[in-house]
Amino acid sequence: MTRTFRWALVGLAITSCPAFAAAPSKTPPAAPAEVASAAPAGTTLLWFGSSGNQPDADAMAVFETGPDKDDVRHRALVMFGKKDGKFVPDFSNDKVIACSQCSQFHDDPFDGDYVKVTPGHAHIEQIDSGEKSSTTVLDLVRRSGKWQVTNAIRTTVVAGRGPEKSEKMALPASGLAADMDGRWTVPVFLNTLLVNHKSGKFMFMHGNATPDSVWKDLQGDCNKQDCTVLVQQQDGCISLVRDSAARSFGGAGADSRDEKQAATRAMTACTASGGQECKEVRTDCSKGI
Repeated sequence: MTRTFRWALVGLAITSCPAFAAAPSKTPPAAPAEVASAAPAGTTLLWFGSSGNQPDADAMAVFETGPDKDDVRHRALVMFGKKDGKFVPDFSNDKVIACSQCSQFHDDPFDGDYVKVTPGHAHIEQIDSGEKSSTTVLDLVRRSGKWQVTNAIRTTVVAGRGPEKSEKMALPASGLAADMDGRWTVPVFLNTLLVNHKSGKFMFMHGNATPDSVWKDLQGDCNKQDCTVLVQQQDGCISLVRDSAARSFGGAGADSRDEKQAATRAMTACTASGGQECKEVRTDCSKGI
């Protein structure tokens, strides 16, 4: 992706708004008691589906953890086979189903509406909220009592509008779904506010993968001697406030829907430093890419 930025004294706030995002279930879905009791430690049932009521029915359940320190929920897939009238776990894998922020928009690619379980087969599609969605498609097939991965394709559309790239995902050497790694991660997109103390100009940058890559993207427009990073974080809002002496202060808030929080913190930093006539200059909000 090509990142764009500019030195500015005023600017338009940028907010990334996903078209949709699958929210964690408020109440556990209906499932047989033996399925719910098979939850891996520290998880609760997020989704359940089966191939029907046949004596040798197959079923799939997705369990999730509570939010971690970054408000991310992680998932485990468990496949079941019916034996003597009850579902018995066939295997468990915590690397197949995406986490709650594992997309370039930091939304949830998993939605049970895109999972289909039929006898001996599970078809899983995980989709982000881009204008043109990125997708990860997996097909699991039960053969000789073992679940194998027969198809794994990831199609990525950069920023939901860029060119489409499809690639076959690496399959485990065993071929077994129990060993499949979906390579899900939460992509890092840092938002940064810099100020040039010589010129008085400031800059809001979005989409850097590492703190140091900010300086590389500046391409000579600024250096560490003349410029200071006032704020840097992932999702949320960053705000610039200046006082009557043209001193700059930054503030941040983790909620990308709440500009006021970041602006208030920047104002507080200004007044705490003895600033006079502190005034908000600009606040930018962003989530994901």
